[in-house]
Amino acid sequence: MSILTLAFRNVRKSFRDYGIYFLTVMLGVAMFYIFNSVSSQSVMMELDKKFASALVGIGKTMDALSFFVAAILGFLILYANAFLIRRRKKELGLYTILGMRKSRISAILTCETILTGILSLAVGLALGVFLSQGMALVTAKLLGVNVTRFAFVFSEEALVKSIRYFAVSFLIVIAFNVINVNLHKILDLIYADKKNARLIKLPLWISVVVFALSLTALAVAYRLILTSGIVGFFTGSNTRAFYASLILGVTGTFLLFFSLSGFFLKLISRIKGIYFNKLNMFTLKQLNSKIHTAWVSMSFVCLMLFLAVSALSVGSSLATAIRAYRSDEITTSVAVAYMTTYLGIVFLISCASVLAIAQLSEANDNQARYRLLSQLGAGHKMLTGSVFRQVGIYFAAPLILAAAHAIVGIKVMSVLVEALGDLNIFAMSLTAGGAVVLIYGGYFLVTYFSAKKMILQ
Repeated sequence: MSILTLAFRNVRKSFRDYGIYFLTVMLGVAMFYIFNSVSSQSVMMELDKKFASALVGIGKTMDALSFFVAAILGFLILYANAFLIRRRKKELGLYTILGMRKSRISAILTCETILTGILSLAVGLALGVFLSQGMALVTAKLLGVNVTRFAFVFSEEALVKSIRYFAVSFLIVIAFNVINVNLHKILDLIYADKKNARLIKLPLWISVVVFALSLTALAVAYRLILTSGIVGFFTGSNTRAFYASLILGVTGTFLLFFSLSGFFLKLISRIKGIYFNKLNMFTLKQLNSKIHTAWVSMSFVCLMLFLAVSALSVGSSLATAIRAYRSDEITTSVAVAYMTTYLGIVFLISCASVLAIAQLSEANDNQARYRLLSQLGAGHKMLTGSVFRQVGIYFAAPLILAAAHAIVGIKVMSVLVEALGDLNIFAMSLTAGGAVVLIYGGYFLVTYFSAKKMILQ
């Protein structure tokens, strides 16, 4: 059997396992194309020189952001690929036992990466071209001009840029796979799923104290930022209070997730009706173990979600306020709206991807445990219910705290926006909420169904 045939068969067989990988690359490519096609959107509008130059300026701003965004998306692709390789280490080890040379295994993985890359890139570009037509209408509204005619927008420059940046990402993935295969021994590949993270258990009283300190830090941070305000930072007054609120907010977030694993299980275990209901005891222990080892990543995800929601909520309102305050600042206002939306969505995709891959890794590692529960009489409904609750709580915990941060942040920023114009920033928060539900919720569903498939295999 040829390398290409085997690679094609492996991709087709593991198509559902590639769900998060496809979704991340597809959305990343689509967003990358949409926001880099800004300068080509004048085709849909009859613009005078002032508005045309504004689009060129915005296009240059997006171009400056491209490297930063591409770096984030490249990391996500590499992170998702690392999960796929970890899941397939036993398969790769069996190839080695059967006499297949590592160079041939590397060639198979290279072909798989190229196939999945071409497919996800093609779908992402098609989606980006389609959605960019709507983005042109949004641009026209932000510029305050009427669309006199409709013309299909296609940016060759954005297409080439997208292919170039993501081709580099796939080349890095290929190099990572080749190095990964050649460095690992057969036993490491065969027994990769048997290695467990070491848990460091803290006394209950320490966890309770840390939890109380985290709530205190967050409460003081909220009070300081609400008192000093963002205007105080820009005017030079209350600068120390502003920075103190940021430090306390970040510290409180990390301490909160660090302390949860210490007493979360013991707290729930006292509620007998919940703890001993169905597979809740197993589910809660799994959650407790996961939070214990992933509290750092959950803290970072929470903070990035806060930035994403805040950027999506505040960005458009701030741009509109600038436009209302200074009607000649067209380029600045639209660039602000584009940058905040662009970064907000990229941060949102990043958070959801990290959480999704972490949960799929957990489901993959726990297949033997779910198999034992099935042999002990647990039905499919109970098993899938356990998976649903684990994935749901893991996705919901960072989002709930991020929402609390965002409410305070939006309230503070609303003072600045309202000072520039009579605008309701909370109305834009509804739009941001819709984006979170669409993207974050989509990742949650893909994660749940992929994890469900794993544990039922």
